[in-house]
Amino acid sequence: MTRVITKLSSIIKSEFKKADEIWVAVALLNNSGLNLVLESLKKGCIKNFLIGIDLPTDPKALKKLYKLQFTSNFNVRIYTNTQYFHPKLYLSKNKTELTAVIGSANCTNGGLNSNVELSIMTTENKSCRDLKEWFDKTYDLAKPLTLQFLSKYQVEYNERLRRKKADEKTASKEKNQLEKEDAVNFVERREFLKVLKSYKQSKEYESIVVDRKESINKLRKSIDYPNFEKIDIDEFFQIWALGHLIALPKPTIKREIKKFRKLLIMLCDESIDIALRYNLALEGKYKIRGINEGLISKILIIHNPSGYYVKNNKTTLALKKFGIQLPRGLSKGEKYKITTKVLKDICKETGIENLSVLDYYLYILGIQETTK
Repeated sequence: MTRVITKLSSIIKSEFKKADEIWVAVALLNNSGLNLVLESLKKGCIKNFLIGIDLPTDPKALKKLYKLQFTSNFNVRIYTNTQYFHPKLYLSKNKTELTAVIGSANCTNGGLNSNVELSIMTTENKSCRDLKEWFDKTYDLAKPLTLQFLSKYQVEYNERLRRKKADEKTASKEKNQLEKEDAVNFVERREFLKVLKSYKQSKEYESIVVDRKESINKLRKSIDYPNFEKIDIDEFFQIWALGHLIALPKPTIKREIKKFRKLLIMLCDESIDIALRYNLALEGKYKIRGINEGLISKILIIHNPSGYYVKNNKTTLALKKFGIQLPRGLSKGEKYKITTKVLKDICKETGIENLSVLDYYLYILGIQETTK
């Protein structure tokens, strides 16, 4: 029998309650997880624990195991080899029958109860015997739990706990950012799709696709993409497609051509989050006086016509017409990232080639708004 388990605590309680012997090998252990296991066992059950410390296992749980290992039928080892110890195995024997659970759940309250976890439970004899054999071999490689080890571990654990909290704070911030992205309100989305689908079906659509490809190639040539060695600033500003740029910053860019080259390289570096790249270009160390969001987003769409859009007055008016509303408190880079994601989804739904083609229609819609 094989089953998928999403909440391990109930299985531990039911299977371990009737077990004559258990084997637990986990990467992370805390007091709540240990107590749940111990409270589930019947009197006289033989207990075998193999615990990792690559993750911050709670020293309180280790101290409890240290004391218990001197009682009968209680065996404990700590895995301290150089390899990262990351298994989560719960194995039990009732008379001659073996039952194994293996998956993502560590022996903590979160792992056994509240986290999103996934495990497989099996009573298949060969698999269970193989897991028992793995446990025995790995147990033999592990070290006894000593008082000297516990004293040293407690000091190191405090620092690791501090780092863990910092990591959790970072993860929470990233989750909040994703929630913000999902919070985009697109009031007239259906109407926007309808308008764009009509453009897609128009006779001129294919010629616009060709024209956009040609414009991208000309713009790339003007800035010597992706090498950025022979940059022709005058030519770049003369190409009106994908955002007509005012010539005001041209003298500054020419004077600071080396910095501009670094700016281009940074903007095209996909290893850096787009929101960060955008903000660095506007406000960070790559900022050049006179370079605005129109120029920055034009560089981005030259780099990747399917991945970025041109942000200027016309596209902003077009998007405002159809009621795109972003959450408050976002940086300009975060707003650009979220809007780009929305527009990429729009391209997929309408079948429009890419964001450079979509830009043409956003420009038309923006023009219509200015003439009202």
